[in-house]
Amino acid sequence: RSLITRRAPMHVQRSIEIDAPIEEVWNKISNLADIQNWTATVNESHFHTDVQRGPGAGRTCDVPGFGTLVENVLEWKEGESFRLSLEGLPAFVKEASGGWQLEIVGINRTRATTFIDMQTRFWPVGALMEKFLLGPKFGKTIEGVQAEFKTFVEKDAAATVEDSVTTRAVA
Repeated sequence: RSLITRRAPMHVQRSIEIDAPIEEVWNKISNLADIQNWTATVNESHFHTDVQRGPGAGRTCDVPGFGTLVENVLEWKEGESFRLSLEGLPAFVKEASGGWQLEIVGINRTRATTFIDMQTRFWPVGALMEKFLLGPKFGKTIEGVQAEFKTFVEKDAAATVEDSVTTRAVA
């Protein structure tokens, strides 16, 4: 029997409510290569696969101050959630994944939950890094990315409502 036990991965999760229907939020978040259009944390993103939605889809992101991050779909529940593998992280990261999950909280309101699961190497130093450095850093990063995404979605939702009101007023 081994004396070494596997630690649970670090799990960081944050939720935000977005004033838009779940279908609209899903259409935006599930367009994987579009991330460069709504967050400053990604300079450029493109598909590195022929598949663009669901299992088999993958994107490559240029992240300022970090480098290239390669992400591939691990799980996909159409209209609800996805999980991506995260590759290209520093050597002390053994494995990582992250994604989004959506749920309806009102007629035109959606709760978006973003999460990252990460397993580091070099225990116990890795465990200390998770608790005191990586966890808080990823939490703040997720909050910033969610705020940018909320603004992106709600701006488009407001423009759509404004366009339909203008169209009715003209007609």
